[in-house]
Amino acid sequence: MNTNTPEKHIVKTFLSYTIPCIVGMLLTSFIIVVDGLFIGYQIGENGLAAINLTLPVMYILLAITILLGVGGVTLVAQSLGTGKNKDASYYFSVSLEAIACCNLLIIGVVKLFFPEILVLLGAIGDICGYVKDFLGILSYFYIFMMMNMAFSMFIRAEGKPKLSLFFGLAGNILNVILDYLFIIKFDWGMQGAALASGISVLLPFLLGMWYFLSGKSIFKISACSVNFVVLKNMIFLGMAEFIVQISVSVTTYIFNQVLLARLGLDGVAAFTIIGYVMFVENMIVTGIAVGIHPLISFYFGAKNSNAIWKLFKMAIAASFVTGLVIFGVAFALSDYIVGMFAHENQELRYIASVGLRFFSVAFILNGYNMMAAALFTSIGDAKKAVVISSLRSLILSVSFILLLPKIFGDIGIWLTPVMSELVTFALAYVMVIKCRTKMIKSLRRSIKGNVVVDTNGKAWNT
Repeated sequence: MNTNTPEKHIVKTFLSYTIPCIVGMLLTSFIIVVDGLFIGYQIGENGLAAINLTLPVMYILLAITILLGVGGVTLVAQSLGTGKNKDASYYFSVSLEAIACCNLLIIGVVKLFFPEILVLLGAIGDICGYVKDFLGILSYFYIFMMMNMAFSMFIRAEGKPKLSLFFGLAGNILNVILDYLFIIKFDWGMQGAALASGISVLLPFLLGMWYFLSGKSIFKISACSVNFVVLKNMIFLGMAEFIVQISVSVTTYIFNQVLLARLGLDGVAAFTIIGYVMFVENMIVTGIAVGIHPLISFYFGAKNSNAIWKLFKMAIAASFVTGLVIFGVAFALSDYIVGMFAHENQELRYIASVGLRFFSVAFILNGYNMMAAALFTSIGDAKKAVVISSLRSLILSVSFILLLPKIFGDIGIWLTPVMSELVTFALAYVMVIKCRTKMIKSLRRSIKGNVVVDTNGKAWNT
C-alpha cells in the first residue's frame, strides 16, 4: 500500500477494501436471515422469539472478540504502515490467543450454569424448550464463529479482503443447504437450526487455519508469553467496539424484558423480525467501518492525514446512502418484509410492521455515528470512540427504552433507537469537526517541502 496515495487511488483502495468487507458482512447477515426465514416458516413465532432470547449470549462473545480483534488489528496495521512486519506478527498471535482463551472461558461458564442462564434470559414457560434446544447445541460452535471473525479481520488487515470473502461465502452456501435439510426436510426444529449454523462455521474455520498455518500469510502463529502492556493497549484500542457489542447484549436483554411485559412473545418475535432488517443494515455499515479501519490506521502510521480525511468522507457518504435506501425500503415494504417471516399470525404482523417503520428511521443517522467511532479508534483516540459508542449503544438506549414507553406507550419502544442515534449524532458531529480542526491547527510547515510537522514532532504528508 502506497503511503502517499493520489486521490484516484484512494477511491480505488477504499472500494477494494470496503466492498469485500460489505459483501462479507452481508453474507454473515444472510446466514442469520435465512435461518429466520426457515424458522419462521417451519416453527413460527416461538422459534423466532427463542432466537432473540439467546442473542445476549452471542453478543457477549462477539464483544470480547471485537475488543481484542480490533485492538490487535489496529496495532498490526500501524506496524505494517511503519514496515515493522515482525511486530505485526507478534500482535497477531497475542490477539488470537487472547480471543480463544477468553471465549472458551465464557462458553464454559454458560455450559456450567446453563439452567440458570436460561432463566436469566427469560426462557420460561412454553418458550424454554425452544431456547434450550437452540442455545444448548449452538454454544458448542460459538468458539468457531468467533475465531472466524478474528481470522477475517486479520486477513483483511494484510490486504487480502477477497480471500476473507471467499471463506465466508463457502460457509454461507453450506448453511443454506443444511438449513433446508435439517429444518424443512428432517424437521429437527430448533436443534436442526442450531446444527445447521454450527456445522456451517466449521468450513471457514478450517480454511482459515489452513491459510495461517500454510505460510501463505505474512503473519505467523506462534506461542507468545503474556505481555500485559500489549494486552492493555489492545483493550484500550478496541474498547469502543467492545462497548457497542456488549451494549447490544444489554439493550437486547432489556428490550426483550420490556416487550415480554407489554406485548408478550409476539412482541419479542416482532423485535426478532425487525432485528433481521437492522442486522442487514448494520452489517453493511459495519463492513464500511471495518474496511476503512486498517486503511486509516495504516495512513495514520504513515502520517498521511490527507488520505485519512478523504477515506472518512467517502465512508460517511457510503453509509448515509445505505441507511437512506434501507430506510426507504423498510418503510415502504414493511408489510411484505414482515410477511416473509410471519405467515398466519396477524397480531405479530401488525406489531412488527408498525415497529419496523419507526425503527428504520434510525438507519439514516447511525452510519455517521459508527464511522466517527471507527475514525477515532483507528487513529488511537479510543476515549472519543468510547464516548460515542457508549452513548448510542448503552446509555441513551437504556434510558430511552425505560422512559419513552411510559410517555408514548408501545410506540416509545420503537422510538428508542431513533432518539439514541439523533442525540449521539449531534455530539459525534461536533467531536469530528473539532478533531479535524485541531489536527490542522497543530500542524506547522517544516522546511522539507510538503511535509508538515505537528507539535509533537511527527511528520505528516499533506
